[in-house]
Amino acid sequence: MDEQPVFSDPWWDLRQGGPAERQLQQTLQAELLTELAAGHPLHDQPTKVIAKSEVSDDIVVELPAGRCALIHLTWRGAAETPPWPKAEFYDTLGDLEQHLHEPD
Repeated sequence: MDEQPVFSDPWWDLRQGGPAERQLQQTLQAELLTELAAGHPLHDQPTKVIAKSEVSDDIVVELPAGRCALIHLTWRGAAETPPWPKAEFYDTLGDLEQHLHEPD
């Protein structure tokens, strides 16, 4: 992808490729796939976890065509009833970056 969002505190950028980042990516990806049930917009869609909030259960995933999503995992360890896990979709990583830097 051409655009790279700036994941600053409290976000952990998992694209760095170190052992800790790879392990966390695998754990988060597995939980996401477990939670996504038929009927969820991300069910059976290719996703790649690229960031995790250090203060919540939110993750950022890359989607096809440059899109991305901010997802709130439930950590139930089972398929959820859509619309859970909650997901907000963005057309570009730049749009997501702008959202992440907006004051609450």
